[in-house]
Amino acid sequence: MNKEKLSWGLILLFVGGVLLLDNLNVIDFYWRSVFSMWPVILIIIGVNLLVPKRGIGNVISIVVTVAALAFLAFRGTFPPNDHWWRFDNKGWKAERRISSHGSTNREKSSGVFTHAYDPTITTAHLHIKGGAVEYEIEGPTDDLFHAEATSSIGAHQLETTTNGSNANLTFSMRDTEKGNWNMHGDENRAEMRLNRNPIWHISLNMGAGTAEFDLTPYKIASLNFNGGAASFEAKMGMPLDETTITAESGVASVEIEIPRAAACKIVVKSGLSSRDFPGFTKQEDGSYTTDGYDGVSNRFLVNLKGGLSSFTVKRYD
Repeated sequence: MNKEKLSWGLILLFVGGVLLLDNLNVIDFYWRSVFSMWPVILIIIGVNLLVPKRGIGNVISIVVTVAALAFLAFRGTFPPNDHWWRFDNKGWKAERRISSHGSTNREKSSGVFTHAYDPTITTAHLHIKGGAVEYEIEGPTDDLFHAEATSSIGAHQLETTTNGSNANLTFSMRDTEKGNWNMHGDENRAEMRLNRNPIWHISLNMGAGTAEFDLTPYKIASLNFNGGAASFEAKMGMPLDETTITAESGVASVEIEIPRAAACKIVVKSGLSSRDFPGFTKQEDGSYTTDGYDGVSNRFLVNLKGGLSSFTVKRYD
């Protein structure tokens, strides 16, 4: 038997089994805890490349793969803690941050980023780019945009251009410490606030990390998420004429909340992802809709595309 196919088969069985048990509420599984252990996948791939293709090589491959998946399964049952992976000139290391006493002091980059509000601005496009950062949007501001960021892996920057009544803002992270990636959310965090008045188009592009957006106070025309190994949560207010939400991910957890009074349609393009859409009805074309979706003008259109991802769209009162 081909050991590469066997290893990937075991990985797919592991991910599928965990997603199923988690959706059935048999277990509580924390994907963020697993994401921080992603170098284990490199170990599995490396072993498969090194050992012989037949005989004892298959045995070694199976043992290493099962042991690695067992470790990830055990790690995923615990909420994210103070462990992170750090890369230095000696390679990858697992470390633990000790609070208050005896901790390793590491220089952090902090900053406050603002752009003043101009009443002539009616539409704003916000582009967020980064990785290994915990991003949050919560609460309004009198500025057009306000952010407070702290990071030990790179400094953030804000670039803004305006054209008539439109504003374009790019909030991104510059890597200033090559090869030294601290994956701990408390160290790498950006809290953002937006002005209520403009119509917002928001896009988030991140490789790894987490994002929690409370967008209930704002007028959102579009929300786009593109991530690799990430966790993304967004709570929406009422839609405009048609508010579009797009999420494309590799191995990620995506959870979207919409008001129960809002009409919504979900289109999913994924064969292996977990789906949880309570209160939605599956249509003949494979989409999922709320009752009366076709008869209203203000509604959500949710497009989901992913590899081994967990997609949840739920309604709140």
